[in-house]
Amino acid sequence: MIRKSPLDSWIARKIGSPSGVPLMQKELAVYQLERIRETLDHVLEHSSFYRKRLVGCRPERFANLQDLRRLPFTTADDLAAAGLQLLCVAQDEIARVVTLPTSGTSGLPKRLYFTPVDLELTLDFFHHGMSTFVQPGRRVLILLPGERPDSVGDLLARALTRMQVEGIVSGPVRNPGETLEKISHLKIDCLVGSPVQVLSLARFWMEKRIEAGSIQSVLLSTDYIPRSICKTLEQTWNCRVFAHYGMTESGLGGGVECEALSGYHMREADLYFEIIDPETGSVLPDGEWGEVVFTTLTRKGMPLVRYRTGDISRFLREPCACGSELRRMDRQSWRRAGVRTLRSNGGKLSLKDLDEALFAL
Repeated sequence: MIRKSPLDSWIARKIGSPSGVPLMQKELAVYQLERIRETLDHVLEHSSFYRKRLVGCRPERFANLQDLRRLPFTTADDLAAAGLQLLCVAQDEIARVVTLPTSGTSGLPKRLYFTPVDLELTLDFFHHGMSTFVQPGRRVLILLPGERPDSVGDLLARALTRMQVEGIVSGPVRNPGETLEKISHLKIDCLVGSPVQVLSLARFWMEKRIEAGSIQSVLLSTDYIPRSICKTLEQTWNCRVFAHYGMTESGLGGGVECEALSGYHMREADLYFEIIDPETGSVLPDGEWGEVVFTTLTRKGMPLVRYRTGDISRFLREPCACGSELRRMDRQSWRRAGVRTLRSNGGKLSLKDLDEALFAL
């Protein structure tokens, strides 16, 4: 029997839903609308960028979530160009600053600012998201950057301690042989890392291979997750492979698969997601592919309103086999910038298509 996503009960508690009552999308929408009004009030009062961008915005007049569609988007170029104008707190209240390169027209890096409260929200999501596939008493090897306080690996390790799981930050794989020896020596039960790096462990020298069954679960994140890589890991280690969706702009966490392995259950108490037509900006109905846009609902340091991620995905129409009533986003998402039109026949070729074809070899 497939266990319901633990994010359902977690979200229910966050929005004040009665214990034991199944969480419904309508109930969640009421909560999200109230948080959107609060977020808009917050940015209009404290952010010089949004005061200019959202001139005439009256949050108290928002009657439903569809009213959010009237507002303009925030882009990566805005983050790079506006910088501190997006801040809604004093700089001495910021606990973590993340600088990211951008390919936008400004050429300037993006900087994301997080308060201790914002980081706690991410810790809370990591804690409950990881409980999908890790049990107390297990050991998780984290193949992500974690040397700095509040980096993604550090946050994940700290979140795991809340569920009596030992998180060991190893960092990105630079020597597969050494990492495999560490996995064997420490008796690791679960791996967390990027798809290509974890694949390198599964395809390393035969004498260094991990015995099938010793790794019980793998969480892949930080990049597009090819089905071909998941299949290789499942066959090589006889384990279950889960996918996570997120980015720094979303507070690192965005959504994670449940035991059904059929789409992301989203962090909907902290983020409100839309799927839009990349060309027109119109919101698309569930089932149609488009660009992922999100609005932060609980962030205080640097809230974002209708942020365009550049990722292409869709909301799935059918309910999840785990029994959740909430929306799921298709795990087959890819970057809008990674698509080219073929001169020969006008067809489309994406990095996703190349990944699926090449990593299967």
